Amino acid sequence: MANAFNIDLSALQAFQQAIAVTSNNVANANTPGYDVESMQLSAAPPQSAGGALIGSGVVVDGVSRAFSQVATNQLLSSQSSLGSLNALQGYATQLDNLFGTTVGGLSTALQGYYNAWSTVADNPTSGPAREALLAAAQSLASGVNSTSGQLNQLSSAINSSITSDVQQINSIATSIAKLNTQIAGTATSGSGSQNELLDQRDKLVSQLSSLVGVTTSTNSDGSLNVFVGNGQPLVLAGNTTALATTPNVFNASQLEVSSTSSPGRSISNLITTGDLGGLLAARAQVIEPALNGLGQIVTAVTQTANAQQAEGLNLNGQLGSALFSVGAPVTTASSANTGTASATTGLTGLGALSADNYLLTYSSGTYSLTDQTTGAAVALSGTGTAGNPLTGAGLSIVISGAPAAGDQFLIQPTAQAAGTFAVSLTDPNGLAAAGALSTSAANSNAGNATIGAASVVNAQNPNLLATTTIAFTSPTTYSINGAGSYAYTSGGTISQNGWQVAISGTPAVGDSFTVAANSSGSGDNRNALAAAAGENVGVLGNGQTSIANAVSGLITAVGSQTQQIATAQNAQSAVNTQAQQQVQSISGVNLDTEAASLVQWQQAYQASAQAFSIANSLFSYMLNSINGTYS
Repeated sequence: MANAFNIDLSALQAFQQAIAVTSNNVANANTPGYDVESMQLSAAPPQSAGGALIGSGVVVDGVSRAFSQVATNQLLSSQSSLGSLNALQGYATQLDNLFGTTVGGLSTALQGYYNAWSTVADNPTSGPAREALLAAAQSLASGVNSTSGQLNQLSSAINSSITSDVQQINSIATSIAKLNTQIAGTATSGSGSQNELLDQRDKLVSQLSSLVGVTTSTNSDGSLNVFVGNGQPLVLAGNTTALATTPNVFNASQLEVSSTSSPGRSISNLITTGDLGGLLAARAQVIEPALNGLGQIVTAVTQTANAQQAEGLNLNGQLGSALFSVGAPVTTASSANTGTASATTGLTGLGALSADNYLLTYSSGTYSLTDQTTGAAVALSGTGTAGNPLTGAGLSIVISGAPAAGDQFLIQPTAQAAGTFAVSLTDPNGLAAAGALSTSAANSNAGNATIGAASVVNAQNPNLLATTTIAFTSPTTYSINGAGSYAYTSGGTISQNGWQVAISGTPAVGDSFTVAANSSGSGDNRNALAAAAGENVGVLGNGQTSIANAVSGLITAVGSQTQQIATAQNAQSAVNTQAQQQVQSISGVNLDTEAASLVQWQQAYQASAQAFSIANSLFSYMLNSINGTYS
């Protein structure tokens, strides 16, 4: 009966352990990261008994956990993508609220400014109307400055979040490396179960995937390698290669991500998923474009307003001075440059001004310009000297010093415009509501020719306001201020001293017309009307886009981008939920299944105990028979 005792004892021990494993599953049914375990049993090797082979019981081979690497990889990938979209959505929503057309918003403030010009046009000499116009201009500038400040605050918040994410990633990586060492140790010694350690490590990898996209590989000893980006090592068995933050080579206040394996070299462009990837994308795809777009608009407002001021007369009878001021393009040399060159950038015109940033690179003795948004090369002309600057994309670039091969400069045409946008005119009388020039025909004219209003084409001409007489020496020729002889065509343009005018009809010999300063223009509203209409004049996009359209386009683009991100986020959330359910169906604890298993193991244990009792009774009977107890 010795074999029966051993068989029953092995069964009792195995089923007792099975009950413990099942109970542990039930206890951890709601434990995050726990993979359901199951007892692995096999028949013990049979023993020979009287020429027959008789089984010798059951052997516990171990406790396995339900785990699918394929399902886990899908979950990690979906979590990384969702983490990126969650970060993007958070900043896009804030930006959408910031640019919304609510009271005090950009669109409202800009409309208030142009409406104030209309009010001045209704009553050009009204002091209160002029003061209201300056107040509207100040309100616009303050609103733009506030929006710029909030965008910069969002950028600072992204910096803080990047730092926090990098710290968390490094902390998790260290924990994974420690678990790798423990897991490899148990594999080498052959003692102890790895399941709890594996669950802990998988949970950490899952947390890590929400912060940054990861890929993994498993070594023969059970340790795990973890990679980020396009293969940068983070954990190699028991060792870690930490991530770090490093200043952007063009903007030290902007943090990039680097690896300690290559100190100071940014790998930000390789990190596209996880919360960290979302933060980097939010800065590059949401915050910076919005700040640049806002800067493009206020640059257009500044240049058009100041140009219009220069074309009119104020209440003091003088040409108007600048109404707004705005910061110039920012040109920054890379901190990695080895040459001594510096660059200064100006604007050549609004038509070609975009909201993109540009990278100027010196190589093989020449400069190349690349649009950072589109990646397209920009045609350049000129040599870069003050007398012959590099020109392209509406930019004028002057290089000083000696560049070295590989030197680069980041050009941000509108990045600082919104933050520096300000009202530079403080005197209401300085608003140029009147047209700068008046035209008149001599009372003695005998022909039927008429002269139209003069328009300013070059407000910088020093003789703009000088009195000019156009006298006809014949019906088809005229002189200017008694000099020269010019052919006349009815309706043709006559240009002089920075202005142009059209005369139509048939003049008589001796007829004359005068273009002079609008000395009696206090009630004139021609320039105010032009300023009020400036909102709808095409000045951007090579003359195809007005300021009003640019504002509408910016707000629409922000809203559309936010909606697209939200849609992608919802879709990815569904994918992530499905991946979680797939993992749960494989590795999760099903209480109904475990309850049935408990009954199964309990019955098996009871049956084994009964068999053990029977074997004991038979063995006792046999001993007593031998000893003569029974007759």
